[in-house]
Amino acid sequence: MIRAALIFLGLAGAAFAQGDAPAFQADAAVTIATWSANGVTVDVAGSPNPEGGTLTDADMWHIGSLTKAMTATLAGRAVAAGAIDWDTTVGALLDADPVWRDVTLAELLTHRSGMAANLPRWRAILRPDRAAYVGHMLGSSPVGARGEFLYSNAGYVVAGAMLEAAQAEPWEDLIQREVFAPLGMEEVGFGAPPRIWGHRGGRPVRPGPGADNIPAMGPAGTVHASPRAMLRFLAAHATQDPEFLPPEVWARLHRPVGDYAMGWRVEDRALRHAGSNTMWFARVEVRDGWAAFVAVNEGSAAAQARTEQVIEGLWPDAPPARPEAPRPSE
Repeated sequence: MIRAALIFLGLAGAAFAQGDAPAFQADAAVTIATWSANGVTVDVAGSPNPEGGTLTDADMWHIGSLTKAMTATLAGRAVAAGAIDWDTTVGALLDADPVWRDVTLAELLTHRSGMAANLPRWRAILRPDRAAYVGHMLGSSPVGARGEFLYSNAGYVVAGAMLEAAQAEPWEDLIQREVFAPLGMEEVGFGAPPRIWGHRGGRPVRPGPGADNIPAMGPAGTVHASPRAMLRFLAAHATQDPEFLPPEVWARLHRPVGDYAMGWRVEDRALRHAGSNTMWFARVEVRDGWAAFVAVNEGSAAAQARTEQVIEGLWPDAPPARPEAPRPSE
């Protein structure tokens, strides 16, 4: 797969060098990772940032909206523990205008609440905390009909706030304890990753507050993780690991309403999703007994298209066997 990674970098670098941002060619980075019965493969290529250094398979990548499947998985853990239910309403846990009170956790996780995609930009610039973010959204008007699909980052932030209220802990602490730790996801965090710089308009962006969405958006998309950490998460979903979640919870997480389940697009019998904060781009695919993660430190349309091509080309090499999920001790 390293050859595919190098081809990716060569094409991406050439594309950006033809534009007004030649700097991208010098510090482009990509990872291509797969998990199957044949084991784990992780390839990395490129440079982490303009200051130099060697890219390793322990480096962490911003995964954007791939975080949504993690938040949904966290909800599954809470449901399994009896702390909340899929049909728990917003009004049961949070202060909300009447129009939102009967919206359920499941509707938020499947983008069927009617909520706007994001907090208004002028409010986001003020960098509100999660409580203020959620308070605004639950005092706003719907922009779509309840029950119809409307992709909403804000809806996932509200879902995260429901989990916080139900368990009296911040989402960041809950997901660390209930998802990352049990699955052995050691190289994981929030916000811009420390070593790999993203790119805006082809130019590198130093890690810091301006290199990611506001922390309030955590449940919708601020996680960064290493390829191996991602594969542990994906393997749990690929095998529906019974030690982590009971079968009925896995079934609910993966059952689509239309073509979207909880944090997953369901197409061609595969779980898929993409994630980007516009400065990175990551893509995952999960099938029975196989999973893949591809990420690049550029969120442009060209980088996204190349990532899609690479991940689609990985599946034919995957075996049909269904291995067990790797446990944290492995």
